[in-house]
Amino acid sequence: MENPQNVFFFEIEPIPDEKILWKEFQQQNICFSYFQVDQRYYLFFYAQESIDIDQIDSLIQIIEELDRKQRQIRSLRGFFLYALEIMKNEKDLQILKTNLKSSFWRNLKSILRQNKKSVLIQFLFGTTETKLDIEEKIQILETQVNSLQQKLINLEVKLENSEYALSGTLEAPDTMKSIQLGDSTLKQNKAENESNFVTLSQISEEERVEIIKKGFQLNQQGLISLKKYYESTDPNSLFQSKRYSIKYESIRRTKLYQTLKE
Repeated sequence: MENPQNVFFFEIEPIPDEKILWKEFQQQNICFSYFQVDQRYYLFFYAQESIDIDQIDSLIQIIEELDRKQRQIRSLRGFFLYALEIMKNEKDLQILKTNLKSSFWRNLKSILRQNKKSVLIQFLFGTTETKLDIEEKIQILETQVNSLQQKLINLEVKLENSEYALSGTLEAPDTMKSIQLGDSTLKQNKAENESNFVTLSQISEEERVEIIKKGFQLNQQGLISLKKYYESTDPNSLFQSKRYSIKYESIRRTKLYQTLKE
């Protein structure tokens, strides 16, 4: 199991230019606490999603990365326990800068004693599920729906063959006619949906930039997943604004997409 990439704890030199660092924390929606204990300076920060640590490394001078005790710390709870251990001598503790509530560290102690991940996540982020968890569940459900739809089509074909074999006539029973009609409608809907898609060669680079940026913006706001933005007909999808769709995999692999993502 890898170390979590959404929580970091450092012993550092005093921060020379705090404003630039606080601005970076704000842009990445990072919660932080910069404090001093026994003439030593510490920086603890976490976020709901993965943190781009490369943007922060250059703004601080790290003396030691506090990510292990007897062994590597591999959980949010482990990092918070380590921070509380260092903070235990409250007489010498001084919070220099933070965007956490004044009661945060005090209330955290009782939360950690419950030893329940869902309770800790709710305390830290106000929800028991992260945005990434929700998107993964949506993708799993979409896969399950597609699988069930394919199984239904296969079952209809088997039923059709068995009914013909039992009847011994050229005329299909009424029940089979209904299945055939449903299958025909399904294929028609699929064909209509496919006609909505355009290839990247049909779109100018300027429009591609506009489309990609809009997708990232809506995704970051939690309004729609990137796959559904490009391929579905949801209210926040590309189809609603442009009246056409793009295969997500085809645009995700382009150099332009990767550049704008960075």
